[in-house]
Amino acid sequence: MATFPLSAELASLHDQCLAYASSVQNEVASKGGCKNLAAEALNVLSFNAVLAHRSIRTLCEEGWAPIAPIIARTMLDVFASCIALVSDHANADYMGFKYLSHFHHNWLNEPDITPPELQDGKKTIDAIVSRLNASDQAKAKAFLAAGKPKNYWFQPEYASTKALLEKANHPIYDLYRVLSSVTHGGFSSKLLFNDYQTEENIDPRPHPKATSNMIVASSRLLLESSYVRDHWDNDGAHDNKYCAVLTQLNELKP
Repeated sequence: MATFPLSAELASLHDQCLAYASSVQNEVASKGGCKNLAAEALNVLSFNAVLAHRSIRTLCEEGWAPIAPIIARTMLDVFASCIALVSDHANADYMGFKYLSHFHHNWLNEPDITPPELQDGKKTIDAIVSRLNASDQAKAKAFLAAGKPKNYWFQPEYASTKALLEKANHPIYDLYRVLSSVTHGGFSSKLLFNDYQTEENIDPRPHPKATSNMIVASSRLLLESSYVRDHWDNDGAHDNKYCAVLTQLNELKP
């Protein structure tokens, strides 16, 4: 039982977003699962988005709403990665390779890597590259040969998370500006996501305003990430559900 349960309206919004994400996932599974590297990458991102969305609810219901924006900021990165993967359809599988190989590509360039680790890393990357067409395989091999990748997996195709969010069809970038300061320890955390701005109390407490803002924000981000996946894997089969949840969300916006 939650210590500070969500209102019925916020709980419904939270759950309907999860139901939409699950519908998208179930549709992909019903057709045999992920068919390409872009779909594999979107599957991982969807998994992360769902966990983040559910964890934000837990934080809010247990009295820790002021720290939830940090997780919402991560959801923005997830959404940005979704855009980076499929905004250029012709390049999507290559971008899927970059996303899925980024960890191992960095690992292979670590000076302290052991021979067995090196072998395992190369084997994993080779398996990913083998799923590309001949042209993309050549690009991937050239990319790997260039050495350690840049900080963001989607570089140099896209300069930053900011650049990707500015490409979004909806005004998500404004949320990025608000949440980035919070993530970096900015004073805005206490001003925007703490219902007790003048108090120095670190005990868990209900934060009705901050909780509402966070559930709406995480719901929107899960909704948009799932929408990208639905249109890539399912040709937008669940657009009616998306529109219904978006209407519900807009009615709750502060």
